[in-house]
Amino acid sequence: MTAGHPRYRWLIVRVLLMSPVVGVDPPGGDLAYTEALLARPPRGVEYTTYVDALSAGSLVERGRRPRHGPMGAADVLVLGARAVEHGLRRTGLPYREPYRYLTVARDAFDLVHAHLFPVRPIGPFPPLVTSSGLPLTVLYEDRFGWSRRHVHAATRAERLLSSAVGTEVSWFAPRRAAVTMVQSDHYRDCLIAAGADPRRVLTQALGIEGAAGSPRAGPPRTVGYVSTRFEEKGGLVVLAAFRKLVAEHPEARLLIVGSPPRALDPGLPEGSVEWLGVVPREQLLGTLYDRIDVLALPTRCDSGTPFVVLEALQRGIPTVASDLPWLDQGLAGPGARRVPAQPDPVAGALLELFDADTYAGASRAALDLWSSRYSMDVVAEQIGETYRAVLAADRRTAGRH
Repeated sequence: MTAGHPRYRWLIVRVLLMSPVVGVDPPGGDLAYTEALLARPPRGVEYTTYVDALSAGSLVERGRRPRHGPMGAADVLVLGARAVEHGLRRTGLPYREPYRYLTVARDAFDLVHAHLFPVRPIGPFPPLVTSSGLPLTVLYEDRFGWSRRHVHAATRAERLLSSAVGTEVSWFAPRRAAVTMVQSDHYRDCLIAAGADPRRVLTQALGIEGAAGSPRAGPPRTVGYVSTRFEEKGGLVVLAAFRKLVAEHPEARLLIVGSPPRALDPGLPEGSVEWLGVVPREQLLGTLYDRIDVLALPTRCDSGTPFVVLEALQRGIPTVASDLPWLDQGLAGPGARRVPAQPDPVAGALLELFDADTYAGASRAALDLWSSRYSMDVVAEQIGETYRAVLAADRRTAGRH
């Protein structure tokens, strides 16, 4: 029976979602990934988060001391492995993210989707799909300031450790995982160059749930920048580009959301820049996007499609992002400009979008791009087809044994 078979297509697929959960894991874009899948799962897919599965007992994290009674022999071994692993991580040589040693209750799930988390299956385990936005090498070098030498050493240590323990790490070539989903062609090419089977690495765009907004007629007036990490996400570049924009469009305004105010160039017109700092998400989604005509995010540390960019495109707001290779290659066109993260190219893209005739078409293009590529109606079904293809291949393999 294949993934396209009509009887198989509509069977309920029970998926254990090993992905960061709001209120449990640190904030970040990976929480939004989980929330998007839970809000709009693929048709015929029933998700259970790892938190709910642990609570229900259908998932057990091994190597932890029980509250009552003695520890089993298998858990003693896992506890030893965890102790060695944590000791190594405290030295700062490998990366900080710990492995998850997991046992899944028999027949509880049809498939496990591990997003970001490195997992070590203990005992019988359903077919595994992994996903991630970018390798830890990029995250630690660009965001945490590790040196290139430190990153290379940590990667070698992580590769040896994961191989010795038998852990599936999403940013290495798949071992046990049937498929790994990544968020850019560049990431896929890197995994293939490292030895991954091209058939087991898929580029899968991110998405967000909700309805498309209406196209905007303009003329544009306000450039928006939304991020809590001002320098990493190109805030200084946006300020410099805005100086060039306002020289030709004195009516232009810059709205900065999520970052605390800082000193400005005294040459900027008084009142041309508004800093809002961190605001409730409901305020951003409910009213602030209505004030933004063009979104600028020339980020130097991101992957896939940043969620603020997705939210802007969904509302018909043209965007200017960087040409960072880890961003989704589909983020391009009249509604989603990609330029080097430098003031002159960003200013040039903003000046083009501030042309009244260009802006209306760019707004329509932004909506079309979101609807065709980043709507969860599209993304969720692509992920669902991946699940079903993996399960169909697993059933064919089981049938031959």
